[in-house]
Amino acid sequence: MNENKNYITGIIGGIIGGFIATIPWILMYVYGNMILSLLAILIAMGVLKGYQLCKGKIDKKLPIIIIVTSLLCVTISTLLIIPILLLIKEGQTGSIENLKVLYNYEPFMQAIIKDYAISVLFTILGISGVVSNVKKQINEGETRNIRATIKNETTKNNSKKKEVNKED
Repeated sequence: MNENKNYITGIIGGIIGGFIATIPWILMYVYGNMILSLLAILIAMGVLKGYQLCKGKIDKKLPIIIIVTSLLCVTISTLLIIPILLLIKEGQTGSIENLKVLYNYEPFMQAIIKDYAISVLFTILGISGVVSNVKKQINEGETRNIRATIKNETTKNNSKKKEVNKED
């Protein structure tokens, strides 16, 4: 069923979905002064949804596409979008020239690189559940209705135990 599906349109959709899903991440950073790994789950879900909406090919490469696209969205958001929004928040013009000045300021440069490293770590931690679930669904032969859930095996096993106990 993948005849009309391809990686290019899927990746473009994944990038768009990922950037839409980074909005809470960006807002939390700029206005809440925090980075939350939980919000990275939304980014992975946004990437997957965008990929599916733009008819991306569903196969064993999808988990890698989700990881790379999520990291790309977080990288651009952390190193470009957030600094521009911070400039605007401080009453400055969000221009490339002001961004260059900001990056030439050593304390900011050190802080943003540290925050970027934390962001990458949190992204990997945050998206791991989604990626693991997608990989499992694909390995089980599900390619038509991939769901971006983060349900883990413990939750599934507990649900199965409850169903068995109800039948007794």
